[in-house]
Amino acid sequence: MTTQSNKLNSFSLKAGQGRTAEPLDILGEEVLVKLTNSDTNGAAAIFHLTVPPMSGPPLHRHSREDEWFYVLQGRITAEIAGQQVVLDAGGSGYASRGTVHTFQNFGDSVAQMLVMVTPGGFNQFFEELSSLNRGLPSPDLVRTEQMMNDYGIELLGPPLS
Repeated sequence: MTTQSNKLNSFSLKAGQGRTAEPLDILGEEVLVKLTNSDTNGAAAIFHLTVPPMSGPPLHRHSREDEWFYVLQGRITAEIAGQQVVLDAGGSGYASRGTVHTFQNFGDSVAQMLVMVTPGGFNQFFEELSSLNRGLPSPDLVRTEQMMNDYGIELLGPPLS
């Protein structure tokens, strides 16, 4: 009998390092890819987000992924399934696939978050989105929405205000 092993590579990353050649720019937020679907055999992807004041994603829902986020620093206002909550450092939120959600940094200083998405593969969306909008004065919203649709993400409204 043959046993197949899916041995994954172990590694470490220092502060400021990610699994991509450079930090990603996701609609004005710096994103470090800390763990990819390749690292986890497709199980998960993990990101470190630097969220400037007055930034956050538009209201949306994923058809393929569950998303968990954890506030490391600062204060984030999250909306999950129509309920708003203010999360300080140490607070977290979870949006299972199909759940409408978003978050926003309404503070005066940068917030830091960890975001885990299961299953993995979401890092590919982030990498493509960063490439699409890199160097533009503002995001190409038409192409961004099309890319979201291609990845099973439904845009439902603007960011929180």
